Amino acid sequence: NKGYIKEGYDADLVIFNLDDLLDTATYDNPVSYAEGISHVIVNGETVYKNNQLTGKCPGKVVRYRV
Repeated sequence: NKGYIKEGYDADLVIFNLDDLLDTATYDNPVSYAEGISHVIVNGETVYKNNQLTGKCPGKVVRYRV
């Protein structure tokens, strides 16, 4: 259930403005959110908006098998 944005599928989306996208991490501060990202949606639930995490963790581990 991956690969499409439609009902019944697991969708992970990042909504951003390419003109405003900026990596703010440095060696001294490696854990810094990028600028220009407005929303991150995982499995249909918003996990990041307004420069803050929402506290939701709807993701699942997808294991690779050989």
